[in-house]
Amino acid sequence: MPLIIWDETFSVGVKEIDGQHQKMISIINRLFEMVANNNFNEAAVFNILNELVDYADYHFTTEERYFREFDYPKTESHIETHNDYRERIRELKEDYEDGKKNDVLADLAEFINGWWVWHINHSDKEYTQCFHDHGLY
Repeated sequence: MPLIIWDETFSVGVKEIDGQHQKMISIINRLFEMVANNNFNEAAVFNILNELVDYADYHFTTEERYFREFDYPKTESHIETHNDYRERIRELKEDYEDGKKNDVLADLAEFINGWWVWHINHSDKEYTQCFHDHGLY
């Protein structure tokens, strides 16, 4: 069973970004399934770690482009939260690659669940009105 189940309470009211959030949640849920089932295929773990870096970068780039285009007033602080995520995920990925596998997966699972749920429901919802004011739905 998925850890995070997407419903409309996660929506930021922008179809493109909601779709990206849904994709990120599916990546998180795949990681949690592996952890819950104690089924760690090295290739699958590395794939998920790479997706947590690469897809997040893709998503953050989308949001940040709109921040600049719409002159979003909280651009800098929001980008700072994105950069904090990027740094923490890269650290965890490096630790995993250095052989700290079990500890990293537990820390990673806890971090990404808490970060994404909080980030979508708080930080991201703050830009909804700005995006809507500029015609982005």
